[in-house]
Amino acid sequence: MSTTILSSHDTQDLLSVSDLPLTIHPGPIHAHWAEAARAKGFDLIARVRDRLHVALRCQSCGGIHVNRHYVVMNAQPLCPHCMETRWRETALVAGLTWLGRDSTHRHYGRYGLPCGHESRRQFTFVERVASGVVSARCETCLIHREEEEALRFGWTRLGRDPKGNASYRLYRHHCGHEQRVAVANMRWGQCDCAGCGQSWTAKPSFIYLLDIRHPRTERHYLKLGYSSHPVKRHKHQLGLPKNAHVEVLRVVAMPTGHAACAREKAAHAELRRLHPEALVLHPEFSDLMNVVSEIYRPESLAILHETLDRIEVEIADADRTRNPDAISTPRHTTARHNPDSAHDDPESPAPAASAIRTPASQPHRKPHPTAAPRDRHPILLRHWGLTG
Repeated sequence: MSTTILSSHDTQDLLSVSDLPLTIHPGPIHAHWAEAARAKGFDLIARVRDRLHVALRCQSCGGIHVNRHYVVMNAQPLCPHCMETRWRETALVAGLTWLGRDSTHRHYGRYGLPCGHESRRQFTFVERVASGVVSARCETCLIHREEEEALRFGWTRLGRDPKGNASYRLYRHHCGHEQRVAVANMRWGQCDCAGCGQSWTAKPSFIYLLDIRHPRTERHYLKLGYSSHPVKRHKHQLGLPKNAHVEVLRVVAMPTGHAACAREKAAHAELRRLHPEALVLHPEFSDLMNVVSEIYRPESLAILHETLDRIEVEIADADRTRNPDAISTPRHTTARHNPDSAHDDPESPAPAASAIRTPASQPHRKPHPTAAPRDRHPILLRHWGLTG
């Protein structure tokens, strides 16, 4: 299609082809051309430019545009004036302001967003916005939001990912090191500087126990896993339906991500070996979440608590081995709730440990699981991204 377009306002009073602001070609107007144009909603006014082009007037809006004669004969000409009217109306329905076509690409237009910024969007995308399928996001506002999220954790947003991954951005740490970080990880602060920080394996982590219920199908499962952000794990990474009910039953604090990974894998191996009946096979829950294992039946709750109790004791023993002069007791993150205890406040200092120490040679008794309610670990109460 030619880019020459004459508005209906410019042509509504034209009386002859000589009045058109175009170079008239002297060739004849063939009757079958004019007939084909009328059948497709246009009046063929004249041959213009050269022997290949004709001027067409739209029978709907009166606008004139130039097209090739073989388009008139072999295809359906499109009136650019009617198209622009539709784009303008679609933008209005989508809550945008039509600013005109993009000069660099015929499938794009320029739109004014409600925030006051201007955006370049595909026409088909704006149609989806108007139908309510998607929303029009402002790239300028998005950049400002990502900059604020980065500054909160000591990073500076430099720009898009140089490797072209839409989920990553390029950031600079306050130490001067630059690296690619996933936007989702930066939003949660789950990122480490490769120049001055530690990797995830060296950061504190948690082994968690989730209670997952799906009311519509009445399915009930338990999940044992590890994560530095247990609530983020089930809210954003399991792919659960929005109507699923998930509760973090218990978390066990681990000194490092490596320790959490090793203990969790060992626990799953032992559960598969000793309690195969407790495992749920993947086909049974594949439509509910995007994991392939680590799912257990609710009847195995006592077994899972017993496993976590044993891990707590082992972590406490390892801590005493590393610090033989320190007086410590096993850190139970799931003790029985006592409303009069000052330790219920996550901001209050921990009570002094008992001066009675267990001899190293004395074997530890295996703690028994209890059905009493368990306290929520401070990470589930205090972390800025995990509340609510």
